[in-house]
Amino acid sequence: MTFTPNDIEAIAAVLGTPETPDDHTWFWNLKDEKSGRVMAFTLTLVEEGDMVCGVVSAQTHQGYVELHDVSGHLCIEPDEVMFVAKTGDRFASLVIGNSCTCSQFANIPSSLISKDLMDLDPTYLMAAMQLSLAEGTLISD
Repeated sequence: MTFTPNDIEAIAAVLGTPETPDDHTWFWNLKDEKSGRVMAFTLTLVEEGDMVCGVVSAQTHQGYVELHDVSGHLCIEPDEVMFVAKTGDRFASLVIGNSCTCSQFANIPSSLISKDLMDLDPTYLMAAMQLSLAEGTLISD
């Protein structure tokens, strides 16, 4: 996947203007004044042979997370961007908020996304709800 200028503009509309944009890397140094949280968020396009791999990473006080092989993204009103990756019949996502929130869901079976939320075990509910927001993006990949 490559990120078009329109993709970067849509992400910037949620997270603000990247501090160090270039052709392959965009960096945001986010700070939420209300909570005092900070986050360094990077979106990078890595060339591997004849393929381009999208990698997103977030560093917070709580830790560091990455999502590789990003296949799409979705801006979620009012203040989050979800990045998704698909491997076989499994999905993963990294959700970044402009208030320095960060959630990661990994190795989610695609069958979970299409199930009735009322029938799910509560353990699966949050992942299913997050990923169901991007169901159209996920299924089309």
